Amino acid sequence: MNITSWRWSPFFSTSAADKPKTSTESLRSLYGDEELSDIKIQGSDGGIIVAVKAILSVRSPVFRNLFYRPLNSTEIILSEGKDLIIFKEWDCCTLNLLVEFCYTDNVSAMEVKPSDYIVRVMVNLKAASKFFKLQALHDKVEKWSSKQVRLFPALACALIDEVMKRNDIEKISLNDIDKKSLEIIQSKPKAALLPQSGAIGDGVLSLTEPALLFVLRTIEGLVSQHLIVDVIKRWDESSKNDRRENIKYKESSRRQEFARKCSIRFVNIPDSDRFLSKQSTVSSLGSPYSF
Repeated sequence: MNITSWRWSPFFSTSAADKPKTSTESLRSLYGDEELSDIKIQGSDGGIIVAVKAILSVRSPVFRNLFYRPLNSTEIILSEGKDLIIFKEWDCCTLNLLVEFCYTDNVSAMEVKPSDYIVRVMVNLKAASKFFKLQALHDKVEKWSSKQVRLFPALACALIDEVMKRNDIEKISLNDIDKKSLEIIQSKPKAALLPQSGAIGDGVLSLTEPALLFVLRTIEGLVSQHLIVDVIKRWDESSKNDRRENIKYKESSRRQEFARKCSIRFVNIPDSDRFLSKQSTVSSLGSPYSF
């Protein structure tokens, strides 16, 4: 038979849905495929992701060591026919995005509208990328975060707050805080801390007590006293709203007390509308909120 005249007749139809996939597309199609997976990864919140050991191991030397050279401290158990490994440090959302990147080189959370929540997710993903030695992911998250806080300054507060939550707040240093977020808060303090209605990011309302103290220290001497008053007022107002709605009454009262102490520490306007009494002393505030 003349080989040049031979035509291969495929058994399957060649519709658009059945066209041969590239190697990259085939790899991406494995993401989330429970039938072909051989490992379950459980996050600190109990959520589970399925994956293929070999794919994760090729991308991350940490995964390779965990799956094929298990340490004494690593517990891999059998669950419904698949190996199960539990990470107490990372929640399911973080691990899911990390696994997604290993398969696709993409992070789907970066494609949605940015928000305080997404920024917090990225802080944890960046920390996870460092732990699992995924430099490409680390750089991707860092680039995304820098771009978002530049476009939407009010997101810088949530980013700084989440970084501080991930670190020991008694030992945290300026090197641990995202430099771009610090620059934004220092160069655009009003937009970052007191965003207008409809802006992306809640600004100062995203800050917990340690982060509020850190931010006030950061902008002290760089902004007007009136701006500091407005920042503390807005943060305090959120406590009053919680209190009126009877939401976490004790927590809102504690936040108001903390706001009073911040006012005493950072506001020095004679005869100003301080709105916060001086009955509490700075020295009564214990660790880790050391003024």
